[in-house]
Amino acid sequence: MANPARVLVVDDSPTILKVVSAILARHGYEPTVARDGVAGIDLVKRGPKYDLILLDFVMPRMNGYQFCREAAQD
Repeated sequence: MANPARVLVVDDSPTILKVVSAILARHGYEPTVARDGVAGIDLVKRGPKYDLILLDFVMPRMNGYQFCREAAQD
């Protein structure tokens, strides 16, 4: 049996993180959450590799555009 796809959910809303990760888990995915772009980048850099990143673009500390630029450099 194949391993479930790993999905990183990056959002500053605790409600969104909870709902989206619950839906993903219910459908057989392995969700990981980050509360902002800085925490998300940290997770991306230290692994594991994610199959998909769901990203909010309006967040404090590091917005979605900054996250994408930083992630693309790796």
